[in-house]
Parts: sequence; C-alpha cells; structure tokens
Amino acid sequence: MKSVRDVDVKEKRVLLRVDFNVPMEDRKIVDNHRIKKSLTTIKYLLEQKAKIIIATHVGRPEGTIIPSLSTVPIAEELAKLLKHKVYATDHVIHPIVVDQIDKMKPGDILVIGNLRWHSEEEQNLEAFGRELASFADVYVNDAFAVSHRAHASVEAITHYIPSCAGFLLESEITTLKLLLENPERPYVLVLGGAKVKDKTRLIENLASKADSILIGGAVANTFLQASGQDISHSLHEKEMFEACEEMLKKYAEKIQIPQDSVKEDIAGGFRIMDIGPKTREEYSKIVSEAKTVFWNGNMGYSEDEKYSAGTDAMAKAVAGNPNTTVVAGGDTVGYLETHNLTEGINFISTGGGATLQYLAGEPMPGIEALNRDQKSRQL
Repeated sequence: MKSVRDVDVKEKRVLLRVDFNVPMEDRKIVDNHRIKKSLTTIKYLLEQKAKIIIATHVGRPEGTIIPSLSTVPIAEELAKLLKHKVYATDHVIHPIVVDQIDKMKPGDILVIGNLRWHSEEEQNLEAFGRELASFADVYVNDAFAVSHRAHASVEAITHYIPSCAGFLLESEITTLKLLLENPERPYVLVLGGAKVKDKTRLIENLASKADSILIGGAVANTFLQASGQDISHSLHEKEMFEACEEMLKKYAEKIQIPQDSVKEDIAGGFRIMDIGPKTREEYSKIVSEAKTVFWNGNMGYSEDEKYSAGTDAMAKAVAGNPNTTVVAGGDTVGYLETHNLTEGINFISTGGGATLQYLAGEPMPGIEALNRDQKSRQL
C-alpha cells in the first residue's frame, strides 16, 4: 500500500477522501474530532502546494439532497482549524465543480458536496468513481472509518487514478495490525455496547491471541442468558443465544461475563443497566495489569449517570494503563472525550464498524483497493 509520502503530489490536483461525518446541530459542528484527525495529511499536502479537493459524506441521506447535511459548515470549520481559506460547494458531479477545480491554484482547498446525496456513491457505480477520478491527478484515502465499504469514492475511484493512503489511514492500519499480529501479553479485549452480532467474528479471530475477553454492556446480557442466568426484561439478542453459548464453551478460560449487575426494577421483573461493583473491580484489575488493551463498547447505559459507573471504571483503568491501549467506537470515544480521559489512551481509532471488521479479519474494500493499485500502477 503506497503512502502519500511516497507519491509526487507537488502542485498536483489531489482528491482527498476523508471521513468528516461529524455531528451537527443547526448547521453547527458539535464535535470536530474527526476533522482534526486528518489535519496531518492536509497540512502535508499544503506543504507540497497541492491543489486539495476534499470529498466526504455526511449522515445517511441515501441519495436525497438534505440541506441540513451540507458540507459547507465542514469547510468553515476546517478553515478555522487550518487558519487557511477553504472554498466550498454543495455540488459533486456538476460543471460548477469542474470550473472551480480548473481555477484552483497550488495550495487551494476545495470541499465538494455530500457524496451520499448521490445514490451512485453507495452503489459503487464505476461511472461515478470515474467522474470523481477525473477531478484529480492523485487519489488519497484518509478515511479509514469508511474503508470497509465498497463505495465509489473508496473503491471504484481507485480503478481510474493513481491511489495511495493518507497518514491517518496509515496509522490506523499500523496500530490495528499490532493487535492482530504481535500484541504484547497479557492481551485484554474489553467488549460492550449493544450488539453481540457486531462482536462475534472479532472474538473468533482474536480469541487465540487474547488472554482475557471482558464482556459488558447489553452484549453481556445475551451471554448471561446463555450461561443460564435470569436476565428478565434486559435488552438482549435472542437470535445470538446459541452463538454465545458456543463461545462460552469454546473460550471458557478467556471469556469473562459480569459477576454482578446494576438493575432497574420494572413491572414484572428488572432490566440490567450496568456491570456491578464486583465486576468493575475485577475488570479494572485485569485491565491495569495488561500489556495490550483493546476496548470497544460501553459497559452499561452510560447516557444516564446512574448507570455510568461501569464505563467510568473501564475508562479510568484503560486511560491509567501506561502500555498499549486502543479504543474504538463512537459512544466509547465520546465518553472518554466528555470526561477528559483521552490523554491516557495510546490510540483512539476513528473507525467503529471499520475497526471491528478489520480486527475480525474480514474484507476491507478500501484497503484492498489500495493494495491492488500498488501492484498494478506506477505512481
């Protein structure tokens, strides 16, 4: 996989695919974390006096033009962060875009419209990818978070233009490879969140390398039920019962499920809302003694302070571990950010589903496209 540092981008037109799918309210950006993560690549391209055409999606408009999902506020935020003029348009495939690109000078930045306003993007249509490729001399993928998608701006485009990886994508792959290939032990996985289905393949792929797999959140409820415990009306996945039962047998020495829980009493029973104090203490001890930790998914319904103790305990244990710690997932990263605990984390992944898919050993169309391009093209 070629890196942008290995490619001649000096004064070239560069189409930079980023993931600036940031939360917005009334066209105001609430969290600019994802934008900041790609600044290293953008600043490098500016140093090379490249003409930078930035492409991203925002939200899930599914081929419909939704004004509240405009990329213009993103361009405004980027200009503030860079202290550099950034041009913007809400068009993607349009003569206006071609005209703006033709007028660009070295060091100019243009943010084009929301890619997903066009259904051809998610359909990975070759014609759409070819049109995007015509805007530039070089394509740079710095959007790890969407590289598990076979979309036109991620996969199809690479068939028509010399392509390489940006620094953010490169750092994601380098870090996650360590978790897959050479983790220092003890190696601990902390897995929570809502869905077991999202975690099963990751568990299967990493169980042989991990020393402990700590389960929390709603994910734990299905495991608890599979172990024979009463979960009453707690959130769970009935269709994943057998899979959890099988994993508990297969990885009995590694998978740990909550010893106790914080419950909410409701009519006719209860709901499990968080891991309990004994579990918090045990999990925190295991995490603090680990040499490598990967954490994805909160330990309970942490949106409510009454049920945030489990997530808070994990956040502090992971942040306090001086060894290799990697965190992924919007809710988990969001908790760390709002509680000022990010500083102690070695690496915060920009991917949620992409990170899980990569660690599960599943195909990553965006990464495979760059590897294919390396073999078939001379940059």
